[in-house]
Amino acid sequence: MTGMPGLLLAADNGPRSAIWAKISDPRLVRVEGLPKLDRALACGDDNFMTMAFGDAHRSVPSGGWLPSPPLNNLPHPVTSFVGRRSELTELRVLLQRHRMVTLVGAGGAGKSRLGLEFAREYSDEFVDGCWLVELASVSDPNLVPRTIASVIGVPEHPDRPTEDALAARLSAAPALIVLDNCEHLVGAVAAIASVLLDRCAGLRIIATSRERIGTAGEAIHHVRGLSTPDESADAAAIAGSDSTQLFIDRSRAVHPQPAASNDNAVDIARICRRLDGLPLAIELAASRTSSLSVDEIAARVDDQFALLTQSNRAALPHHRTLIAAVDWSYNLLSPAEREVFDSLAVFSGSFRIDDVRAVCGGGIDDRLAALVDKSLVVFDTTEEPNSYRLLETLRTYALAHVRQNSHLARLEHAHAQHFCAVAEAAAATFRGRGDAQWLVRLEQSHPNLRAALAWSVANGDAATATRIAGALPHFWGVRGHFLEGRRWLATVLAMSGEVDAAASAGAWLGVGELATFQNDAASARNALDRAAVIFRKLGSSARLARTIQYRALTALFADDLDEAETQIREALGVAQPAIDAGKPSGLLTQGWSLMLLAGVELGRQQYRAADRDAEAAERILRTVGDGEGISWTSLIRAQAVWRSDRFTDARTHAHRSLAAFHELGALFGLSTALFTAGVIAFSRFQPSRLAELVGACDALWNAMGTTALPFMAEWASESVSGALDELGHHKFDLCRREGAERIQSDRDGYVREILDELEDQEVSSPKPLLTRRERQVAALVPQGRTNRQIARALGISEKTVEVHVHHIMGKLGASSRAEVAAWCIAERAPAPAPGSRGFPQ
Repeated sequence: MTGMPGLLLAADNGPRSAIWAKISDPRLVRVEGLPKLDRALACGDDNFMTMAFGDAHRSVPSGGWLPSPPLNNLPHPVTSFVGRRSELTELRVLLQRHRMVTLVGAGGAGKSRLGLEFAREYSDEFVDGCWLVELASVSDPNLVPRTIASVIGVPEHPDRPTEDALAARLSAAPALIVLDNCEHLVGAVAAIASVLLDRCAGLRIIATSRERIGTAGEAIHHVRGLSTPDESADAAAIAGSDSTQLFIDRSRAVHPQPAASNDNAVDIARICRRLDGLPLAIELAASRTSSLSVDEIAARVDDQFALLTQSNRAALPHHRTLIAAVDWSYNLLSPAEREVFDSLAVFSGSFRIDDVRAVCGGGIDDRLAALVDKSLVVFDTTEEPNSYRLLETLRTYALAHVRQNSHLARLEHAHAQHFCAVAEAAAATFRGRGDAQWLVRLEQSHPNLRAALAWSVANGDAATATRIAGALPHFWGVRGHFLEGRRWLATVLAMSGEVDAAASAGAWLGVGELATFQNDAASARNALDRAAVIFRKLGSSARLARTIQYRALTALFADDLDEAETQIREALGVAQPAIDAGKPSGLLTQGWSLMLLAGVELGRQQYRAADRDAEAAERILRTVGDGEGISWTSLIRAQAVWRSDRFTDARTHAHRSLAAFHELGALFGLSTALFTAGVIAFSRFQPSRLAELVGACDALWNAMGTTALPFMAEWASESVSGALDELGHHKFDLCRREGAERIQSDRDGYVREILDELEDQEVSSPKPLLTRRERQVAALVPQGRTNRQIARALGISEKTVEVHVHHIMGKLGASSRAEVAAWCIAERAPAPAPGSRGFPQ
């Protein structure tokens, strides 16, 4: 298709054939326009040009030529279009399937620019024209049809409704109308759009609005903020973000030198994140680089509305400043909707419908839905269950309003009490069947839990603060928030005021739990002793037994295996009545005690006993539905059977443990399972992958401030040493750094990759693969050397040689050193040169 007529023929009263004869150059009228003109001419009266082109021809002298109204009025861009290329493609697909698409989003999200850019990009496909109709300045709904007609070039006619004239003008060939800023005229826009779409088969409409229009067949495309870099993103990732590119592009327009560099990339990323990736806000922030440095803007960006007051005089009034853009939306709300919107400022991050009902009162579902429809609240379907959130820009605006109305204190108190109840409800399901779901709930609510704690501390409400903090250590520990949890607990326990004894004991137990995993034995013992005293006074045997179990774990981290066993036996004694009665709390204590005992047996190299007790623990913990405990038993069994040369079983248990920890989001367990999987699955065949996993685990442990159990580190040291020997220091370090980078940039993807490799890995290799160090040890066995002699020859410890020989026999399926010697002779394994000491241990 090539378009509509480029020129209009003036009025002529002659016969139809004479009219056509006057068109000496067929290029004056494009082919697509001929049927329309032909129909008009066929009428044979003075109205034929009016039927074809309205009344525009009447002002032209007889026999003259009249240029047509332009086929588009699209303004030429004065700035580059940054990002959203994929959205243009998505929009094109939507318009092929639906004749009207509404771009819905918050003020300043970039709806108008996206619609305009689409019209420019694909204008050639709409041969009857592309028009931008700006409705922001139209306040009377009755003027919407006339405004559209004026833009398109359809004149008024006293005897003809504007809708009819528009329909006649747009009925022939494909055309596109962009109706911009429709939110205050939704009803009128819906009415005229319905008429035109019904009568003009080739017409497509793009509307931009902060809520849907509501016409039949309308498709919605939600326009969000531009992509923003993660807090952990490096300079390259920051530079690749759409929001960062927009900031850099716009700042260069007002600053003689580029405002962005590797030195301030982190500040630019913070600015873009804090402004929710909203193009309007980012452009306004970039304009301030004419007078402020990037780091100064970043320091002030939390007060967006004070910072972003510099206006763009060329923009529409409601796009000149950030506050004007939000005011425009806010003023369109009903008083009841404004009240709910303001109240939502009390929430941090995402929140659920039941959170809103509890904090803001009942009967607000419809008003909340209306705020979603008007793009003032984001409805997030990526989380299960679905949740809501305010963009930080809008939250700041709402917070200012609710402070003015003096409602903030009441809302914050209700918010703190509600999330205290949420934390305590989660703690009540500790390590039970609902534990996994509650961990997800707490992670989703974590920003609100922080806010509730901060408010309680700031207002001296020690009782509420202690209740919240005392209910969260299990969540903090499982999800890897060790450092944050300990900071909150230290703050809360230092507060003065009357506090419930059980809550206080829970907080001290939490300190002991988190300090144990961070191998802070002194702090852990002190806190656990305090908790134990209170639980004994309260007669809480279940929580006392749990406290004693953490004493055992503290001893395990200190490599004091005898003390660990003593504490395990004591915990079992405390819980024995509950165990005998078959209570879930008793079974939980019994299962974890057997699992801890298996850990002690691993440390003592009693591998069969460790496997047996871990298996028994797993059976018990399955009866109470403790997913975390089951994951740990699988991990212990993987280590135990691996040391018993049952490599296939070890790989199966390692895969099961890693998958379970990954699903649970348990970071310390995940890191330990990755480490175990690396040793079990990759030390034999892929030393580079093992080195990667060492780096990944170190990165996770450093971030959490935790460490591996001493006996586990010793258990894995030989394999890590073998990988180091095989790869050399340089390559080992490269692989190690790669693992750290990958786990930090894409943890889920990396773990899934390892799980796939574990699942697909061959049960056995056609030819046993020994590491270089193992080949060196094996080559000396046929010479009849003892472990001590081999150790001296290679410059390693006798214990390390013992472990290597054990691994060699397991890999070769040999039952004696003679069989190893026979294999070496058959393989012609060369002996190390005299005095060769190879790589360090």
